[in-house]
Amino acid sequence: MKLDFKDLTLRFVFGGTAVAACYVMLQIIPSKSFAGVFAAFPAVMVAAVIMAGHFGTSRQASDIALGASAGMIGCTICVLTAAFCMEYLNRWSLSIIIALLIWFFSSCLSTRLIQGFLGKMKEKRQQKTHY
Repeated sequence: MKLDFKDLTLRFVFGGTAVAACYVMLQIIPSKSFAGVFAAFPAVMVAAVIMAGHFGTSRQASDIALGASAGMIGCTICVLTAAFCMEYLNRWSLSIIIALLIWFFSSCLSTRLIQGFLGKMKEKRQQKTHY
């Protein structure tokens, strides 16, 4: 894979701008619980989908979005795991390590489940067109 500096620069600008905007929202919004919603903003996903669609194909952008969806499911499981572990283990650093491992494996599992579901939907559509 060839390193494209234009592509890299655009990703940096899109992703960095989104992350910076989320940080500003975290500082402005008085309710830090609600402000946390902005901490989960899919800035990297948005930049990745834009770049995949612009420099690649819609199919590549779709694949990136699918992976991001699986990652967000994994992120939800990660946050719940971290909260549970911090409550019961009372060790935040160990809790974060456990939660990140859970995020990785649950994201991989989510990717397989989503791909399987989409594959079955595609098969059903193809069967309907053959009749």
